[in-house]
Amino acid sequence: MTRRAFSMIGMLMTLLCMFMLMAIAIPAIQQSMTGLKEDGGKVPVSGWGMQDQVNLYALMQGLNTTGLSTGEGMPVPSEVSGSRDSSDDTTANLYSLLIMQRYVSPEKLVSKADYMVDPDDDYDWSVYDPREGIYWDSSFSADLADISNVSYAHMPLYGDRLKDHWGANMSLSSRFPLFGNRGPEDGIETEESYACFDGKWGGYVAFGDGHVEFLGSPSAYRGNLKSGGVDGLFSIDDTRRHSDAILGFTSRMRSDGPVLQWD
Repeated sequence: MTRRAFSMIGMLMTLLCMFMLMAIAIPAIQQSMTGLKEDGGKVPVSGWGMQDQVNLYALMQGLNTTGLSTGEGMPVPSEVSGSRDSSDDTTANLYSLLIMQRYVSPEKLVSKADYMVDPDDDYDWSVYDPREGIYWDSSFSADLADISNVSYAHMPLYGDRLKDHWGANMSLSSRFPLFGNRGPEDGIETEESYACFDGKWGGYVAFGDGHVEFLGSPSAYRGNLKSGGVDGLFSIDDTRRHSDAILGFTSRMRSDGPVLQWD
């Protein structure tokens, strides 16, 4: 009978391979668990934060795939319903519409690190009735002062930013932020803001081409590269054309633009 067993050399070779794989994997894991500060330093990212990255990436993949395949771009509540009334384009209606059209599930809109938000466990897909002009569940809530079923901020659907960065060819907006972890009002980091941890903000941001990256400061987004400018992610710098980068919650829409809400 032939006996088969590991030789000493075989065991050493196996251990060597394991050490080599660990040497390759550990730096990659460490890199995925950190983000860059504005000054080039590193900030830690929790496992919950990495789930935000997964959620945002999945949302962008669904939006980009459908938008590019149909040529219709990403959905806007006032256009889908046919109302052409910008007052329909609030945060609650946008996300409720995305759920209704199966771009995302209610639980994927809630960050595991967000104790202020609960998923909409009672989302009612049965209310969908285009003949009656019903395209989303109106009971879905995105009210940060009361009840919110979503954690993530988005680009307000108004002005030039809507025209330029919400189209069918999202590769044209590869460096423009569309969704992300919500932040403090006007981008001012304070310990009172629920969006800041120990007075500092860091979060994942999804850009027009579908990629998601971690930013370690509200002003870490380099917007106007030609002039070397820096855009604040949570403050409106262009009040006339509404074309600058901004992520927030739109509680309602007025004729002159969105009314943003912060927690």
